[in-house]
Amino acid sequence: MARFLILSILLFASALLQSQSVHSFTPSSSVAKSLDIRSINPESAASPLPTSSLSSPNPSDNAIRTHGGSSVQLNANAWPLTASDPEGTIPDYSLAIQRIGITIVSCYYTWYAQRQYTNVLASAAFSVLCTLVFDKRLGNALFCGTFAGMCSKAVIPSSSLALGLGTVTSILYEGMIHYNNKFAGLGGRLGLTAFIATSIVALLSGVTTGFQMDVLSFQALTMKNVLPMALWHAVGAIATIILRETSDEARSADPVRASAVVGLAGALLLQDKSAALAVYGGSFVGMAAPPRLMYGILPGKGSAPATGSFKVWAAFGLAAALGGAVHGATIDFGFWPGGWGGKAGMCAFVGCVLYRILSTIVFKLLGKTF
Repeated sequence: MARFLILSILLFASALLQSQSVHSFTPSSSVAKSLDIRSINPESAASPLPTSSLSSPNPSDNAIRTHGGSSVQLNANAWPLTASDPEGTIPDYSLAIQRIGITIVSCYYTWYAQRQYTNVLASAAFSVLCTLVFDKRLGNALFCGTFAGMCSKAVIPSSSLALGLGTVTSILYEGMIHYNNKFAGLGGRLGLTAFIATSIVALLSGVTTGFQMDVLSFQALTMKNVLPMALWHAVGAIATIILRETSDEARSADPVRASAVVGLAGALLLQDKSAALAVYGGSFVGMAAPPRLMYGILPGKGSAPATGSFKVWAAFGLAAALGGAVHGATIDFGFWPGGWGGKAGMCAFVGCVLYRILSTIVFKLLGKTF
């Protein structure tokens, strides 16, 4: 009954926002500077765009655009076509307070909500609700905080540690993501940030990671975990990128909301908690920038060749499957057990990195520039 009520509220709110989507606001470059606007994509920061790229005298040009030369159609508000923070702009102090606050609150709430709900449901539902209420520019910090808060009580046993984890996560988020924009365009970087924060707090509180070099062997791997995790990760990634790049509703193209919606659907529809977590982990790969994942092109540093929809989905599915295999391997090896915050996102990030390495090797062998 509780899940039905949650889903009903979210569907009603989404329908209400969709009816108001025609009133969406795209700030000018001058307003963007004063408001410290950054990309809405938590996994990739957009490069500075001229005002002319944000609007077109032809309304039809604003309705559907092409992403980096790709043939995948996007609505006009999809990443990276929104206003972004120009390089060198100093973040606004009040907004920084909001980012830190939302990171700590989302971490604590997600951790606390696991008294009644699964970690995936707690994180995804809270994230969707917050994207309906708060400024979407806080989505990055919000999502990062919920990932850390997905820790179980075996890792974070007390409220004080949960608040401490949120604080550490906010510090790492500010340093790694907001100010230095590390790993721009790659999926899973927020989860990686939360994973590092969780590991720091766990180390200080004496919680073991279970990491041992002597157990690293193929004999310890079982297809019982590796294959299902790879499959469900791929499902989550493909569902997310399809939702982002083919949705008629501008807000659904927001990577934070797209990922959270996919995670929420997995939590509500799949009884297997591991499968739901894998779908959610795969959705983090789906938040990547296609040119960055497929061709290694940093946001704003070049354009990608024309790419069909199937090729985009296949690339995201393969990258997610690699991350899922890594996730399954950590289960077999017993690494970071007991509900480790950010673990699924860290595995998604590793999957993206592995895909970039493998695709680069293949391109070089084929003698291609991309």
